[in-house]
Amino acid sequence: MIRARDIKKAYGRTTVLRGVSLDVKPGTIHGFVGPNGAGKSTFLKCLVGVVHPDSGDLEIDGVDARRNALEVRRRVGYAPAETSLYHRMRAVELLDFAIRYHPDSDLERGKSLLDDLGIPHDRKVGALSHGMKRKVILAQAIACNAPVMVMDEPMEALDPEARRIVEELFRDECRKGRTLFLSSHDLFSTQRLCSQVTFLHRGKVLRDGPVEELLSGVPGRLHVQLRTPMDANSLPVGGGLSWTGEGVNWQVGFDMSLEDVTKQLSQLPLASIKDDSSNLEDLFERLYEHQSEPES
Repeated sequence: MIRARDIKKAYGRTTVLRGVSLDVKPGTIHGFVGPNGAGKSTFLKCLVGVVHPDSGDLEIDGVDARRNALEVRRRVGYAPAETSLYHRMRAVELLDFAIRYHPDSDLERGKSLLDDLGIPHDRKVGALSHGMKRKVILAQAIACNAPVMVMDEPMEALDPEARRIVEELFRDECRKGRTLFLSSHDLFSTQRLCSQVTFLHRGKVLRDGPVEELLSGVPGRLHVQLRTPMDANSLPVGGGLSWTGEGVNWQVGFDMSLEDVTKQLSQLPLASIKDDSSNLEDLFERLYEHQSEPES
């Protein structure tokens, strides 16, 4: 659905994208992750024709995005990170304006989304909070009914309940066959939503693959509570176990099977064990631990 090959972009002497290549499969939710300054927003703007790449091949829903940017925009529902909207418009007017040129847009669905997200239809955009403006942007991206949705920081400024609603909306759109490509610093939402993730570093793809496959290479972790206090020297260390904590409360890292770990721990006076499985936050820290990134 989205195919990028060796996409490069520079602003003067500043190179932002250094040959980005990736594939987003149809009917999936694909995450795009990286620190500030990695080039994520620039790449998303290349997808929707706001920014023109200097070189490379870019295809969306079978259309050459570099040669036919207008046709691509009709096939993409775009939610930018910026919330600098037309402040004198009312929320429903902005919604209508934003989706009108999409051939399959659904204004009634958009109005329903505004209701679901708690946005008064007649409230002027300039009077909305930052989080409410974000909701309007997301509503128009969904209501345009395009086969592809491209979203830059969709969870930014949303409260926990709004994030839950938006996550379920995204899942519903994916179940309908739409393809979602989202850039986000919210790695917990990214892990819950996405089947595949691409990590970007200084304008280049650092790691890419299915979430389960990516996390399989990250050491596991358990929270262990003991019935009686123990010191670190009394805890098992065979097989690559590593311990942090004190007394009765410990955390153990491991890179073996869970079955082998539980055998090692069976000799301890266990009160409880809680699985704190590796997540995208852990992977992010490991990938970028020794990388220096510019701020943007």
